[in-house]
Amino acid sequence: MHAVRIHQFGDHSVLRYEEVPDPHPGAGEVRVAVQAASINRGDLARRVGTYPGELSFPLTLGWEVAGTIDAVGDGVDPRRIGERVVAVAMSGGYAEKLLTADVGAVPIPDALDDDVAAAIPVVFLTAWYGLVTTAKVRPNEWVLVHAGASGVGMAAIQIAARCGARVVATASTAAKQQFARRLGAAATINYTERDFVEEVWQLTDRAGVDVVLESVGGEIFEQSLDVLRLNGRLITVGNTAGKTASVDPTALIRNNLSLHGLYLAEWIRSGSAWPVLHEFIQRVADGSYAVCIDQQFPLREAGAAHRYLEQRKNIGKIVLRP
Repeated sequence: MHAVRIHQFGDHSVLRYEEVPDPHPGAGEVRVAVQAASINRGDLARRVGTYPGELSFPLTLGWEVAGTIDAVGDGVDPRRIGERVVAVAMSGGYAEKLLTADVGAVPIPDALDDDVAAAIPVVFLTAWYGLVTTAKVRPNEWVLVHAGASGVGMAAIQIAARCGARVVATASTAAKQQFARRLGAAATINYTERDFVEEVWQLTDRAGVDVVLESVGGEIFEQSLDVLRLNGRLITVGNTAGKTASVDPTALIRNNLSLHGLYLAEWIRSGSAWPVLHEFIQRVADGSYAVCIDQQFPLREAGAAHRYLEQRKNIGKIVLRP
């Protein structure tokens, strides 16, 4: 089979399209013939060496795929062979075949498109655990979602809106602002043209927001603290702009603020993510939630796909097709 692997950290040129041996499922595992693999910003962080956790080379990137189970290991019901699934694993998605735990391959309805299915797990689970489980967003609260046209932003706007919150989304272009509003954002801010801190204060009548879902890091992390009202909660799920930020403990104390980091892998390892993922698959299939696929790239062009994402051209998700 073919896979895209990295043998060292670096820019998109380190992604190599290679022929590798087919993997064989061990006890409790299934093998999925991949039809679509989704790209996440965490893949970029892994590629350059800034993602948490130890990595060994060569490494096949990719956490989530859609496809068909074509082999099972000991202890797995052989009737699963031929089943269409979304599969989540800690690595290995940029390939023609993926190994994952039996429980990590969740059935999908026949009518659900492979590209759409592959784009669900990471962004919807991240947004759910950030906004609902951790921040406990309530009706009528103000929620600021950064990068509203990103994959996580796409999911977060919809989840927060369905919680009854008033969502403000930041975006870099008019087209991305329109996209965020279609998903349910009550207001949008073009952060390339306006100071989002001042805009948030104006939108909320100088009260600030209750929750910020933040995936950028650096200066944006610091500024996000400045827009939180009393008892505000900041949930950080990424650091695409910078690993370093300053926090004034006095500000946290004065406004009773809470800071939370979210590492999705821990929810996946615990097993609690699978029922939540199953529910989102059903809700996307019945139209309750929308998934936008911006671009498809052939697997061999994973480097071009990474470059496209790095340039922030996407509105929604990007997928690879083997």
